[in-house]
Amino acid sequence: MPATRRPPDQYLDLDDATFDVFAIAAADAAEADADDVPVEEERNLRSRRRRGGPRTPFPLLPIIAVCAGVGIAYVAQTAHLTQATYQATTLAAQQSELQRENTRLGEQLDQLRSTARIDAAAQQLGMKAPVRWAYVPASSVRVTVPPAPGTTGPLQAPRDAVQTLVAALMGQFGTTEAEAASP
Repeated sequence: MPATRRPPDQYLDLDDATFDVFAIAAADAAEADADDVPVEEERNLRSRRRRGGPRTPFPLLPIIAVCAGVGIAYVAQTAHLTQATYQATTLAAQQSELQRENTRLGEQLDQLRSTARIDAAAQQLGMKAPVRWAYVPASSVRVTVPPAPGTTGPLQAPRDAVQTLVAALMGQFGTTEAEAASP
């Protein structure tokens, strides 16, 4: 006989008692199946089951480690940045304080170098301003340095032949020095 479908309005007649009957029948069938299993097989089934808490997510451990590493690096970078900012602020405050002190010391130095103060200090020492100014011409005196003890003459740096030639061509040496430098 061909299966006919019931129209949807027929399902509306079902009440809670109908569903309770199906639930009781399913429970009876489960008990019947459980009674048929020998005790040894039931024990093997139980021993195969996993006991304990939830499983460790081994596949997620590398991802968790990478995320933790990124988090630690972020915190370390933020701490370093905060410390660097603090140091920069401290150094800027020190710089401004040192600039103020430099300005103050420069003003004191200018006061100490002033001609009015020097004139007043000279008069306290009993010096008097000259009546007329006198200029003394400076004479140039050539100073000779004696050789160091233990050496026989003036020390000369070793010269390269190319440097001596270039110097002689450019005329930087006098004729006697150019002749003395040549081998």
